[in-house]
Amino acid sequence: MKLLLKIEKIIYNIELAIIVILLLSLSVSAFAQVIMRNIFSHSVMWITAYDSVNMLVLALFGASIATSTFERSHINIDLLQGYLPFPYNKYVSAALTLIASAACVWFIFISSHYVKITYNVGKIEEALHTPEWVFVLAFPVCFCSMAFKFFLCFIKDIIDIREKVNSHQGDNGTIKLV
Repeated sequence: MKLLLKIEKIIYNIELAIIVILLLSLSVSAFAQVIMRNIFSHSVMWITAYDSVNMLVLALFGASIATSTFERSHINIDLLQGYLPFPYNKYVSAALTLIASAACVWFIFISSHYVKITYNVGKIEEALHTPEWVFVLAFPVCFCSMAFKFFLCFIKDIIDIREKVNSHQGDNGTIKLV
């Protein structure tokens, strides 16, 4: 488990560096576009397209960062967890995390298929002079990262449940609800 958490930390740091670079470039390019439009009455066509693509990729990597085991700031479905006693509420939470991981795996296949389609079509983003598949490659990469991180969250939840159940067991083997 320690190795998987180290791999996750490396992925997290890479994604964080990508987010910082994208956010800085988005800020600089948007600021440059505003200055050029207002002062020089001229704009560069590719900056608008770049900012749109940059924003999409930035959102994907931000969603991936939010799924980390130590971050845990992703949107969560609290299905009966506030009403169920321990350990059942934790089991529901772990099951939902596993379902989220499975959904991300499904999205990997769907987005990979879309990358293949855009690669075969060969459409080029005219303003950026770059094939479209290069931009949509961020989808399967981010979904792969999210699936991995959700699965790690699931494993960590199960380990935490077992540790807490073992610490809450009474002398007769029943779980003490506190």
